[in-house]
Amino acid sequence: MVVPGDKQRALTERHRRAEEATSVLTSPRDVEHHYPQWRNVLEKGHIIAAIRNIEALAAAAKSPTETVYLLFGNPLNIADLLRTVREQGKLPLVNLDLLAGFSRDSINAEYLASCGAAGIVSTHSEVLRASRRQGLITVQRTFALDSSAIDAGLRTISQFVPDAIEILPAVAAPRVVGRFRQVHPKLRIMAGGLISDLKEVETLLAAGIDAVSISDPGFWI
Repeated sequence: MVVPGDKQRALTERHRRAEEATSVLTSPRDVEHHYPQWRNVLEKGHIIAAIRNIEALAAAAKSPTETVYLLFGNPLNIADLLRTVREQGKLPLVNLDLLAGFSRDSINAEYLASCGAAGIVSTHSEVLRASRRQGLITVQRTFALDSSAIDAGLRTISQFVPDAIEILPAVAAPRVVGRFRQVHPKLRIMAGGLISDLKEVETLLAAGIDAVSISDPGFWI
């Protein structure tokens, strides 16, 4: 049982850790030194397990994939879900846009950090700004539906450069990755959505994509 004094000390310690993390995470690549598993998935593993339900979470526990996206959860169970992922020795990032019962307010970045999230995935740059202040990994989702959507994505990252962007659907990523790298040569770029076979993964990596998020456990190798 946590008594009020202990709770206050815990909050103080969490704020201290967040301030220390923010003080060293001055550029997107700094976060890779702070989170070695994140660097490993971008440079070696290349596969992120996208978790949509409890059954997928159990499957991820048995897989060698070190980094997971949580695509489900709510304020009542997210702390338990994150604790489970941590206990499995994996790095948990949360897609805030897909959680139930959460607004897109910046305060939720602090709440998710306190629950054990290592990073936040979102289409909302203000949420990602708040996440960086908490020392979290920031991933900006960008939909490559047409030229206007690509231009909007480029404008967004000109105002705030996240630790990585994720291009959706993945099949469009090879066509547009050059436009993002032309503006931000060192930007980490991931892809997700509509991946059906291993050949497509190989094509994405050959095109310069750093990592791929996949919900099919058959790809979690």
